[in-house]
Amino acid sequence: MSSTSSNGSLNNPVFDELGLRPVIHAAGTITSYGGSAPRPEVMEAMALASQSFIGLQELNEKVGEYIAQVSGAEAGMIVSGAAGGVVLSMAACMTGTNPAKVRQLPNTDGMKDELIIQKIHRGGYSDMYGFTGATLVEVGSIDGTMEEELEAAFTDRTAAVNFLFGPGVYQKGLSLSKVSEVAHAHGVPVIVDAAAMLPPKSNLRRYISEGADLVTFSGGKFIRGPQGTGLLFGRKDLIDAAIANGPPNHSIGRPQKVTREEMIGLYTALKLFMEQDDDALMATYRTSIEPAYEVLQALDGVEVSIEHDPMKYHVPTVVVRLNSESTGVDPQKLLKDLLEGEPRVFITYDKGVDSVSINPINLRDGEASIAARRLTELLG
Repeated sequence: MSSTSSNGSLNNPVFDELGLRPVIHAAGTITSYGGSAPRPEVMEAMALASQSFIGLQELNEKVGEYIAQVSGAEAGMIVSGAAGGVVLSMAACMTGTNPAKVRQLPNTDGMKDELIIQKIHRGGYSDMYGFTGATLVEVGSIDGTMEEELEAAFTDRTAAVNFLFGPGVYQKGLSLSKVSEVAHAHGVPVIVDAAAMLPPKSNLRRYISEGADLVTFSGGKFIRGPQGTGLLFGRKDLIDAAIANGPPNHSIGRPQKVTREEMIGLYTALKLFMEQDDDALMATYRTSIEPAYEVLQALDGVEVSIEHDPMKYHVPTVVVRLNSESTGVDPQKLLKDLLEGEPRVFITYDKGVDSVSINPINLRDGEASIAARRLTELLG
């Protein structure tokens, strides 16, 4: 949570000029409303970087050494968000550093082009692996995957096996350790999408230790780097291949350009992230949302709690279960009214548990209570 006043975040001349009204961002690090707020040190470092010129690959390789250091991987690099990491990780497994294959994508003739993915990990994000021309091969069902089903999916065209970690993503299937064991027995790498799996910072090392060959994280969420950046790290030969497929090369990753300012911004943010005290920060977050929790306790018919767990609510979060069937609340109208009112409040609806929530990551002083009062007005 930032100590900047809410007036500073809602009354912004840059957006005033365009006739736009900023929002109170109570939905965590959702991409569509800006991810997270970079620390002042990050913005200062980016401004300094803009004053000099440097080779982008040279800079990325040097920052990649630090990424490898903090992740326990052989090598690392900065990519254009976790989405960029998803595309480049797949491309790397398909082409290696062969320049002819790099130039050939998304035409996959003559190369391994199948990605095995558990059905429970299939969704909109996994579609991006297909941007390379790869074919996704689903295994298992929505209830999980058996080891025998995974084994049966390997062919002479298998390029990689995917694993997804994300808030609220069910882990009912095979574990990463087991998937890695099976894949490596076939000589196939495992690529992990863990875009939003920070905190805790221990996750930066966890997936490599469990057998992953490439891992991607967002740099513009909890790390608080520039929103359009991400981390990709893992085996050195695969990072070399990802670099070959990335900008400024004429390759499938050419559009995924990351500027020198953004690279320095993420490097600075990552250093600050590694230095922060996670326990103290979680305590601060909890304290910041307790007034909102108290305000919402006055509502009838809904259930209000503060929740914090490693797989769904990465930080202490006020959760309001709407009990829509009994209360008659229209969740989509609620979200619309919050965005159209004054001040504008952005939250999201979790259909799986029929709830809305107030996440403190991007809230300035007092904004949690403002969001809670807006909710109370609309639900009361």
